[in-house]
Amino acid sequence: MSTAYAGLNGLLDLLIQRPNANELLKALETNFLSEYKLSNAMIFSLDSHNTSKEIYSNNPLAESKYGHEFASVLVSLLPSSNLSSLTDSKIGKSVENDFIITPISNGKSLSGFILLVLDCGGLSPEDISQIETMGKVCAFYLINELPELKSVNLTVNITTQIQFSARQIQIINGFVEGKTNHELAEDLGFSVSTIRHETMDIFRLLGVSDRKEAAKIAQERSIV
Repeated sequence: MSTAYAGLNGLLDLLIQRPNANELLKALETNFLSEYKLSNAMIFSLDSHNTSKEIYSNNPLAESKYGHEFASVLVSLLPSSNLSSLTDSKIGKSVENDFIITPISNGKSLSGFILLVLDCGGLSPEDISQIETMGKVCAFYLINELPELKSVNLTVNITTQIQFSARQIQIINGFVEGKTNHELAEDLGFSVSTIRHETMDIFRLLGVSDRKEAAKIAQERSIV
């Protein structure tokens, strides 16, 4: 098993234990993303006025050296700091750090985002992809676990059409047919771990928590 999938599987095992937000952020820093030099992890909520509020962090942004850098990076990533336009992970760079912003949404509305701060060290595309995947898995977990995110904002609607990859469409078709992860892995030629993390991403995009509901909504929206 590759290091990437070992890390992802370890994260999924942790989430089964239902850690609180602080425990999850600390695990990302000290374990799952430590090899990528993660120096800070934060969770922000977003209200109906498009105002962000830091609600959990390993090191509060206002008290860290990253605050000014992040403000500048945010403007470059999202013109006019329009956080409601955040529909997928964004990557920004300052002189010293990489910032990865992952939206927390139920597929219909944006409730907040995860901010990961990493020391610049020549991250490869594969590294970035792994970090983004872990961020998305955490976002899906948090939208269902944190009351601050469930109640904070149901009016910042995501109007952008959800785009699924060809692989995700194949997996959704498998949901409709009632196939298991092992059956999908065998049919599509991917590992079970790949099917599992694509499934989590599909759930996040559709705003659901199980395969049956995903299949139902995908059919209702003519996705498959």
